[in-house]
Amino acid sequence: MIWSKTEAGRVEMQSRALVKERTQRNLLLLIDGVKSQEMLLGSIAGVSKADFDALSSLGLIAPVGGSASSGSRTAAPAPAAAAAPAEPTDYANFTQTLTQLISSELGLRGFTLTLAVEKAGTPEELRDVGERVLKQILERKGEEAADKARRKLYGG
Repeated sequence: MIWSKTEAGRVEMQSRALVKERTQRNLLLLIDGVKSQEMLLGSIAGVSKADFDALSSLGLIAPVGGSASSGSRTAAPAPAAAAAPAEPTDYANFTQTLTQLISSELGLRGFTLTLAVEKAGTPEELRDVGERVLKQILERKGEEAADKARRKLYGG
């Protein structure tokens, strides 16, 4: 299932009045109407289905698709929804591994790359971020560290 923020959800992101739990705030930030629930569950540590239910019950998010009344919003997520079953596990694992690499190898210097991982909506965009991460590791830590990171990320 793909979720989208409601207008109340957009307001909540700015005010932080209703959502006190960090995992739910992080989830609310990443819900974009493109990434599936499975993708988000796999890429955000500590998030569960209950967090989606809580945000939905507060009226901050709503499912996308299935209702023709949402108009053009349904058209954009369709390709991502169709592609999600093909490699959700790979996407989630790649996202998690990439985020861990950024944290362990680049630390705070990798903050913008962490944001790019969260923003990536397709496996291709995520792979592009992965290449940027490997380039940064090469520049900052050398070829040996970059090779190790590449093996961890892509296997082999």
